[in-house]
Amino acid sequence: MVFCLYRLLIILLFCGFFSLSAEAVEIKTSPNTNRIVEGIISFAHWPRLQGLPVLCLSPNTRYYDRANTDNTIYSVKNITDFHSINLDGCNAIYFGQEPLEQQNQVISSLSGKNILTISESNSECVAGSAFCLKEKKYGFRFLVNLDSLTTSGVRVNSDVLMLSKDGVE
Repeated sequence: MVFCLYRLLIILLFCGFFSLSAEAVEIKTSPNTNRIVEGIISFAHWPRLQGLPVLCLSPNTRYYDRANTDNTIYSVKNITDFHSINLDGCNAIYFGQEPLEQQNQVISSLSGKNILTISESNSECVAGSAFCLKEKKYGFRFLVNLDSLTTSGVRVNSDVLMLSKDGVE
């Protein structure tokens, strides 16, 4: 438990507590966004998972830096189209700029599967994905939809859930 809290603290320090530099906001991708995702996934637990979890990336990401996927927490699989792809190999899905209706269709099709969902285009986070990135004036923070998280069947350390309440408007 103490090791997990130290790991969380280190991730937060590297993230600059989820902030991005002015240049990164302009280009919309940042290793810090990847670190937020890495932090969430590192404190998630999937039942019966063997090996690293697989994060399936939407083709329409704006914030996730595909060129910077060097981590030991999860592996990345690029999705070209949600309509024609089999999501069976995915443990987590990162939605980009797909409309909420499309995200909700995909999430509905996951019923009974233990898949964590993260969205960069669901700023209110009241329905749909379990975790939602929210762009703020000085960076990003994340929100949690507890109903979606509970439905996903993936357990996440409560310390991560508490962090979603932090951040300046």
